[in-house]
Amino acid sequence: MLKNKLNNYFVSEIIKSYFFVLFSLSLLIWVAQSTKFLSLVTDTGLSVEIYIKYILMIFPKVVSQLMIISIMISLFLSLLKMLDNKEIEIFWLSGISKIEITKLILKISLIPTILALLVYLYIAPYSGLKARELLSKSEFSMINSLVKKQNFNSPLKNLTIFVNKNDNKGNIEQVYIFENLKTVIAKKGRVLNIKNKNYLELEDGEIHEKNSDKKITVVKFNKTLFDFTKYQTDIVTNPKNQERSTLWLINKIYLKKSNKIDKEIVQEIHKRIFKPLFIPLISVFCCFLLYTNSQKINLLKLKIFIFSVSTFLIIFFEILITLSVKNLFFNITLYLLPFLGTVILYYLLKNFLKNEPIN
Repeated sequence: MLKNKLNNYFVSEIIKSYFFVLFSLSLLIWVAQSTKFLSLVTDTGLSVEIYIKYILMIFPKVVSQLMIISIMISLFLSLLKMLDNKEIEIFWLSGISKIEITKLILKISLIPTILALLVYLYIAPYSGLKARELLSKSEFSMINSLVKKQNFNSPLKNLTIFVNKNDNKGNIEQVYIFENLKTVIAKKGRVLNIKNKNYLELEDGEIHEKNSDKKITVVKFNKTLFDFTKYQTDIVTNPKNQERSTLWLINKIYLKKSNKIDKEIVQEIHKRIFKPLFIPLISVFCCFLLYTNSQKINLLKLKIFIFSVSTFLIIFFEILITLSVKNLFFNITLYLLPFLGTVILYYLLKNFLKNEPIN
């Protein structure tokens, strides 16, 4: 009965710590990226509503990038806290050995592993694709950001605008619009929104256009309408491999007529499948912190060593996934390491703790 309560307490502490670390790190990175993406509003004229939807959709991608390092940090902090507070000693006095704690941590690691597989294989690609589709179908509703005064603005492809005055209420003066072979000059204008599409109504101006004979023709106008909707932003609307569904990537390989394998697609598949599988390996390695005999080993150096090597392993996994498409050796290493590495590390830990001298 006491063992079950202690086990439940241990599991809840580790899980709470993991989700706290994961959410905190993800929120920090997400806020930083959201700030960077403010240029979508200020430079390309996307609406605030679309911007909010977009940054919400990229949150799963941010989470996916931090799932492995979060389990390492949460286990490291949780075990150190329990060791410092003498909580671990209660487990030992209750007959729960360090090996049993290791087995419990290994079982706990399956929860973030399954969650990571779900995020990598489905949630992150799906939300990324939806975010890309949102940008590709969006309209430019904040046109005043496209006509900043006394500044050469190039918010859209093949288009540059200079406005001398802008009252930020839709009224502008001394407008210069430069596109491919045409220049439009107007003394004043105003912003119009017709059926949720943006236009510039220009007054008292001229259109200078170069024809096929390289001669410039000049057309004067009292009033004309300049259409922004025919232009596109510099935003890439074609989905990347990271945003494609896993099934789409697999079909892309097997349904391809050419015998040449797309290494970028294979690498993306490897990342989605094998990266989460390294979580149990990292979890077992963190269990070396359970060694507590300071007479035999300097515990501070041991903690630094475990943290450093864990960080190196996470970096190594990223490199291995990249190299796995280079040759057969790295490919086989990637396939075997999550499983074989966890088993080997577990037995090394078991012997390490079993031969620990008694204080």
